[in-house]
Amino acid sequence: MLLKIVILLVVVGVIFGWDKIINLFKAFFQAKEEFKKGLEGEEEEKEPKIKVVKK
Repeated sequence: MLLKIVILLVVVGVIFGWDKIINLFKAFFQAKEEFKKGLEGEEEEKEPKIKVVKK
């Protein structure tokens, strides 16, 4: 199973370029970190800063 995934990544890397594969891994790990932050509740939700102009 793992061998099939590695072969697939190599084939896709050769066809589309290695930068796409590297960006895929970076995006995966960044999303994983953001998900952890969301679960831990480190980032507090702030009120939206929308100003209403009354005439």
